[in-house]
Amino acid sequence: MTTISTGTASTATLTDTDVVRAVFQAFADADLAALGDLLHADATWHHRNEDRLGGVHRGSDAIMAYLARSAELTAGTLRAVPQSFMADGQGRVCVLVRLSATRADGRAMDGPQLVLVTLDGGRVRSINQFVGDPAAVAAFWA
Repeated sequence: MTTISTGTASTATLTDTDVVRAVFQAFADADLAALGDLLHADATWHHRNEDRLGGVHRGSDAIMAYLARSAELTAGTLRAVPQSFMADGQGRVCVLVRLSATRADGRAMDGPQLVLVTLDGGRVRSINQFVGDPAAVAAFWA
């Protein structure tokens, strides 16, 4: 659990799952400031697929650029909806996600992905993203 203070009046205790839910909510709200606050400056995001967005994005700025590029390529239609969360109580949360988006040329993606989030001190240290259908995802991002 992580205890955070907001201002001088309130304190909230968040579980690892709460923090990861906040990451997904910030993404859904396109709240880049809130999302950035949830990442360590040297966090990594590993998009595990052979496509234009694949590979390791190192640092919060690179992660934000990766997410911004994803949103740009999909004209804002990219949705990551968590289906279930499983936490180990030691800073790791696994999330089954339904990812959907469309491209301007009519290509569409809608399927499961698995995201493993590692937390440190109540902030994201790393994200490992495993796509459900690697060939279809690569074709979508091509």
